[in-house]
Amino acid sequence: MAWLLVAAVALCAAAPAHAAGQGKELVFGVFPRWNAPFTVRDFTPLAHELSRELGRPVRVETDKDFDSFMRRVYAGEFDIVHLNQLQYLQAHRVAHYRAIAKICNDSACTIRAIIVVRRDAHFKTIADLRGKTIAFGDPGAMVSYVLAKSVLAKSRLRPGEYKTIFTKNPPNALLAVYNGEADAAGVGPAALQQPEILRRIDVHQLMILAESRPIPHLPVAVRGDMDRGLALRIQRILTGLANHADGRKILADIGIERFETANDRQYRVVKELMEGPDR
Repeated sequence: MAWLLVAAVALCAAAPAHAAGQGKELVFGVFPRWNAPFTVRDFTPLAHELSRELGRPVRVETDKDFDSFMRRVYAGEFDIVHLNQLQYLQAHRVAHYRAIAKICNDSACTIRAIIVVRRDAHFKTIADLRGKTIAFGDPGAMVSYVLAKSVLAKSRLRPGEYKTIFTKNPPNALLAVYNGEADAAGVGPAALQQPEILRRIDVHQLMILAESRPIPHLPVAVRGDMDRGLALRIQRILTGLANHADGRKILADIGIERFETANDRQYRVVKELMEGPDR
């Protein structure tokens, strides 16, 4: 009896340690591309699927703005991160995150910036925005700032020749144009399809004035010190979602078609934009 009691105590002591090693919670950080409550809501089904497949809890977190989010990335608070291309370059350089997947809505898995204006403003070219007010999502936004500015620069419209305002996220930039607080907005095409935008404005009153060159779409990355076997499992779960009905529903909640594999090399093209004369 004494031996059995000792054995039972030993098993009870060992079991939690084993469970903790296998079931350690993973934190999935998602950059505040949209408003925080919508971001957490939309990505929570994906976190649940990852948790089910991995056999360990996965929790979605975001933050109030890009700066706050990136401070947490640099501190290594997230095991998995979904972020923009500029943020990925910084996360890879500073905290050694590595890309494993990217979102896709077309065959090329790329994204462009667009410059949006009101139809009744009668702007015809980017040059017509000289002296006007242009809204961007955030100074740290790859599409809604860096890439959008490249459209202006290509048409020889330089900073100082227009007034810049920041609205924290792309939907707010569109709202600024719609409400007459800005003459144009730099955003990604997906901003025009956001449920929040479709509920609040008539998008047919807006038009695309110009668009940028394509770059690889938004990445998902993992901590640099994550076990490669675990990283590969996460990659396979993400890229396999489009192959079953439940997965397609999860993708629809996020507003994307599928995930494809990605790596750091694919995002080196973004460095060219960061080394331009306006950065």
